Amino acid sequence: MKPWEIFLEKYRTFGQKPTRENHARLFAPDATIFHPGMTEPMPASQYVDFLAEGLKRLPEFHLIPIHWAVNGDTIFVEARNTASVNGRPIEWPATYVVTLRDEMVIRGRPYYDRTEALMHFEPALVTNRPNAHLTLLQGATPHGSSPSDSEAYASEVYERIVVTYAANGKDPDPVKFQHFYAPDARMINPGFERPLRRDELPGYYTALKSRIQDLQLHLERWAVAPGLLFIEWTITGEIAGKRLVLPNTDRFTLRDMLATEGVAYFDDLSVRAFTDLSLARFENVSFGNVSTGHAERPR
Repeated sequence: MKPWEIFLEKYRTFGQKPTRENHARLFAPDATIFHPGMTEPMPASQYVDFLAEGLKRLPEFHLIPIHWAVNGDTIFVEARNTASVNGRPIEWPATYVVTLRDEMVIRGRPYYDRTEALMHFEPALVTNRPNAHLTLLQGATPHGSSPSDSEAYASEVYERIVVTYAANGKDPDPVKFQHFYAPDARMINPGFERPLRRDELPGYYTALKSRIQDLQLHLERWAVAPGLLFIEWTITGEIAGKRLVLPNTDRFTLRDMLATEGVAYFDDLSVRAFTDLSLARFENVSFGNVSTGHAERPR
């Protein structure tokens, strides 16, 4: 088995039986993890304790890998998280971006909107508005894609999509984002009440640029599997005179080098806490005050 396959098997084991021991088996001794809401990474030993405390509030927690893709020592895993709160089933999606040394994690970053999990415990986060992102993997069964054996395919995706998308991210043109999507495509971000259609994307990005001054997308990592593209970004800009640095990852489902679905994963709660004083206590969980790289060419 390849190192990433060994890691993924251990990750599945943790997802099926989320014990502290199964979680600790994933990490090298010098690993660091950057959880949503943290302003600095945690060493693995501290993170294992951090997550163990959080999972005490989530009986019957399970993590089910749905899609994954690999590029060198980086693996992206999109997963469906399920649990029970007061006897009621809940779920939320997430993507995990991991750098491996052999089969051990040396750098990990989960991506999800904490609102989608914490709203079951925090009245301030409850809303009656629908959330299309929350249920995007609802009912999905594991059918992950193995990494592409074709370097030519990965190179074509890189040149035709990753490079041009990243170029547009340096000075975003709202209309150009539309060009990456098929006519029947949809886009879903955290907090979206419904998916956006292709023809709605220019208006969405125009509004986003008016809200975030000097908006830029900085390419960090990416990986391709048949019909799938994952990209990790750092989004920067300015909101209400405050500097924004927002980690983000996207999963694109591809058909003929166009996206039929684009799904973003970022912590919308951190963005809201950035400007909403009533949510300030959610802004930094680096020290547990709330309970619960670089782009590479294919090789």
